[in-house]
Amino acid sequence: MKKSQSDAIRPESRNADQPLSAWQRWVVYAIRFLLVLIILSVAGAISFYWLTNRPKAQRQKPPKQATLVEVTPVQAGTHRIVIGAMGTVIPARSIQLASQISGKIVEVNSQFIPGGRFRANQKILQIERKDYQLVVEQRLSDLAKSQSDLKVEMGQQSIARLEYELLAQEVEDRDKELLLRGPQLASARAVVSAVQASLEKARLDLKRTEIVAPFNAMVQSRGVDLGSHVSMGTSLAALVGTDRYWIQVSVPLDQIQWIAIPGVNSETGSSVRVFHETAWGSGVFRKGVVERLLASVETEGRMAQLIIAVDDPLELEASPEGRHPLILDAYVRAEIEARELEVVFRIDRTALRDGNQVWVMQADQTLDVRPVNIAWSGSNDVYLDNGLHDGDQLIVSDLAAPVPGMALRVADTQQSKVAAGEAASENAPQAPGVENRP
Repeated sequence: MKKSQSDAIRPESRNADQPLSAWQRWVVYAIRFLLVLIILSVAGAISFYWLTNRPKAQRQKPPKQATLVEVTPVQAGTHRIVIGAMGTVIPARSIQLASQISGKIVEVNSQFIPGGRFRANQKILQIERKDYQLVVEQRLSDLAKSQSDLKVEMGQQSIARLEYELLAQEVEDRDKELLLRGPQLASARAVVSAVQASLEKARLDLKRTEIVAPFNAMVQSRGVDLGSHVSMGTSLAALVGTDRYWIQVSVPLDQIQWIAIPGVNSETGSSVRVFHETAWGSGVFRKGVVERLLASVETEGRMAQLIIAVDDPLELEASPEGRHPLILDAYVRAEIEARELEVVFRIDRTALRDGNQVWVMQADQTLDVRPVNIAWSGSNDVYLDNGLHDGDQLIVSDLAAPVPGMALRVADTQQSKVAAGEAASENAPQAPGVENRP
């Protein structure tokens, strides 16, 4: 059966293995070209649209941001300068106790050990007394004999005077003195005086056999013990007085003018607080007073040297549980209460900027950089007498890039505290001359 011509040209009736004809291939290529052309046209149209209608950024003023700071209100007042210093504890009285006689030590006080304490005139050692007692008895015997000889001579003089009166002869004064036995009487009296002096010396040596403390003292070291034989000048012990210790401190020369020093610029010395945290703990101090300015500066630091006196350094009058004794040669810290500064502002040293400036938050919460005048600069605090006013909000926190007029803000909690502090300062009565201790 023959196929019709229309069936021969249908693609579906064509065998899949048969190749496409030329016009069929042309149709496929045309379709592909049209698809590519359409895609490129659409892409070009989109690109042209975005290129001709690009979005433009609008310039906007950045929002004003306030920097968070920490502030504290300041108030002028009267403050006492406190000068810090370091120093060494030294004895106010110290001696090398030596023997004034020779002999054997036969008795030793139980407190005669390093660290042992003695009251004034309390016996420390006893040197053998027997030899010196015998010398005293011998001198008493010599005195009795010399006094007897003096009485005999005085009797001889009375007889010579009677004989001279009976003769009733005129003689020269020199011969008259010989007739009346004047030289013999003077010699007898001289012998009595010499024997009396020897007796006093013997009694004094006998008294010196008892070695006593010359003042309230503590034994620093000892050089003899029971049974030791000593001679005149032998060192027995080193004693230090316990009624008062000194602390030798060093302070800069430019700070001397602020300290009250007896004999230099005042009749009484400045009060001092002495701290020894290592031995006493934190916050515990002893009271002292500036006593003297030494004549020379220290060799290394070229600083002035002061003597601070502390009475009852061992606190012997206090209960044993509450004692805070000073220890000789200890390195301690002293706070000297110097003169007062009136109408000054005390700020923390960290709040001082660039040496002589401070940062203040103004009423409109902007930064004000103010120059100030420093009346006194301590180790932790600075006292200003110009540049601040009562109630100013001093900035105590750091700013990365401080610019005058920059916006500032404080935390809500601190704002409440600052407002409460300002109200309290306004309502509080001001009493002139009130002292605020640091």
